[in-house]
Amino acid sequence: MFGKLTVIKIYCDDLDTMVAFYRDRLGLRIREEYPGVSVVFDTGHDGELIIQKGDQPNAIAFTEVDIPAAHKEIGDLGPTGIVPHKTGERFEITDPEGNQLIFVNA
Repeated sequence: MFGKLTVIKIYCDDLDTMVAFYRDRLGLRIREEYPGVSVVFDTGHDGELIIQKGDQPNAIAFTEVDIPAAHKEIGDLGPTGIVPHKTGERFEITDPEGNQLIFVNA
């Protein structure tokens, strides 16, 4: 019901250092680059790791989710409303530490 964990977004202070670490030390391939803002890495399993400059909570995304069923199942956690997403629909919750959990049906 909660799909596949396929996207992780990490916010950071030093984008260049983080990109160098994941690219050069861990060997991840860059999929998309937004200079000075963020870099999207291919994780090798139809997923992506996004490194983005900023101090917001980290985020993870589950894809291929049965949106109505998942929204109902975790309704007690205060999910946002279901809204359009570039590939379908989505909603979000926060974990106990304030990190974003995003649920998408594509």
